[in-house]
Amino acid sequence: MDHVCLVMPILPGKTDDARAFMRDLDGPRKAEFDRSERRIGIGKELWYLATLPVGDQLVGYMEAANFNQAVGQFSASQDPFDLWFKKRMADVTGVDLNNIPPGFAPPELLSHYDVARMQHA
Repeated sequence: MDHVCLVMPILPGKTDDARAFMRDLDGPRKAEFDRSERRIGIGKELWYLATLPVGDQLVGYMEAANFNQAVGQFSASQDPFDLWFKKRMADVTGVDLNNIPPGFAPPELLSHYDVARMQHA
């Protein structure tokens, strides 16, 4: 299981738009979001807003059996929901998920505690 955290700066003045985007995922777009995540193999996805001295950041945590495969599928997807998601993400962060740069690597996982793993150790 891959455990991935992504951090993307929110463009100046777009924090409320980022909040609205995330509310849409948990509200009117929840069923579409679920179908998309299942199709590409993301089993869990959490989004946070981090306010830092350098500006607001959108922090995403995901779990997938194969994150690189899921990202590749999502980046290439022309599904209407996926296109909407990628456009909204670009609007609030400037990150174009249709064109993930070659050599993209999520932040390095340095520590992982899971009580279930400890019970089997």
